[in-house]
Amino acid sequence: MRHCEICDGELVAAGDVPGYQRPKRYTIFDCRSCMTMVAEPKKIDAHVYNAIYAVPGGAPGYDRYFQYARRIVRERDPLRYLTTRVDAAWGVHRALERYGARSILEAGCGLGYLTYALKSSGYDAAGIDISQQAVEQAKRAYGDFYRTESVESYAATSERKFDAIVMVEVIEHLEEPIAVLRDAAQLLAPGGSIVLTTPNRTYYGYDQPWSTDLPPVHLWWFSEESLCKIGERIGCRAEFVDFSEYNARFPVLHAFTCAHASQLDEEGRVLRAESLPMKLARRTGLLHDGYWLASGAVGRLRRGVPRRNRPTMVAVLRPTRGS
Repeated sequence: MRHCEICDGELVAAGDVPGYQRPKRYTIFDCRSCMTMVAEPKKIDAHVYNAIYAVPGGAPGYDRYFQYARRIVRERDPLRYLTTRVDAAWGVHRALERYGARSILEAGCGLGYLTYALKSSGYDAAGIDISQQAVEQAKRAYGDFYRTESVESYAATSERKFDAIVMVEVIEHLEEPIAVLRDAAQLLAPGGSIVLTTPNRTYYGYDQPWSTDLPPVHLWWFSEESLCKIGERIGCRAEFVDFSEYNARFPVLHAFTCAHASQLDEEGRVLRAESLPMKLARRTGLLHDGYWLASGAVGRLRRGVPRRNRPTMVAVLRPTRGS
């Protein structure tokens, strides 16, 4: 019997999926106790990430990040630009404001645009990422407040403590998310929080098959229960940002279930280009950070009963007393 690394419940095989890059396939296991899904083999493949960043403008599913990185330097209010386009950024900002966090370390900052937006709004923000390529690009674009470093190495060498460790769409990529979050907790100042975002299985319902990015890009698909259990494992209590206000403005008509076919061939070439309708939807604003927005009569109907959650969840992990 296989056991869940998150809650020690029983894992059940739930089929297999193709890899993000051909020709690999991955077996998906489902924990019916904490509703976590995990892909096996659970191993990061650096070649896939190198291929993704080598595609001009970003590979499928990553192109919007490159768009944000280019556009944000032209905005008078970079943080407002992000929070009105990226639900995860809105949720992170809401959490930071709620708990009065001012010193921020963004772990897994990628191209660096959220760190830049926070710094532009008066936060004492810095970013770290294991990708030297991403960090160098962030430094060129925004300034010298990024370092090429893992959470583990930073926690082992830095004496600085932060009001918040922010991790946007990071933990689903990790082989050992609990260990990384435990290291992140060591970097918190008294009263500090880990603020993380990740695709939300709870939003879709537990009968939905694997509908996040294909492995090994995403190795996990977490539920709200998953993050509550993870919080317990590292001595934290999990709270979740309520998206009702955001959903009233940007109701989701359709949340894409991610592609079920490989996106890159064996040589790292994109297998299919974005269709013309998708390009038009993105340019007109109907496609909002990967979701179709409800508009017109449907939008008014959806706005009537805004949901508290979204396809992406934002969790705040706060150390419990005595931790």
